[in-house]
Amino acid sequence: MFCSRCGKELKGTPAFCVSCGAKLVENGDISPKSRLATSLLAWYLGLLGIHRFYLGKIGTGILMLLTFGGLGIWTIIDFIIAVTGNMKDKDGKLIKKW
Repeated sequence: MFCSRCGKELKGTPAFCVSCGAKLVENGDISPKSRLATSLLAWYLGLLGIHRFYLGKIGTGILMLLTFGGLGIWTIIDFIIAVTGNMKDKDGKLIKKW
């Protein structure tokens, strides 16, 4: 097992990386949704909340659609979160796979 943040090899199944302190995520906590698709949808169609619909978050997608992505602020924040791999789908699973 390797740390996704610093790349150090880890022995056993620790909850945190001993080198950088990053929380380690199990494969069951990773969404099958594409991080690239989420990032591109957030960048190009973020004002309409299309990336939220893609992730299954219909309620917040409608809110983004009605507020034009929180006047763009919400869109920029979502884009940054998507690119860094910290966005979650409707089931609370992280979007990590490019």
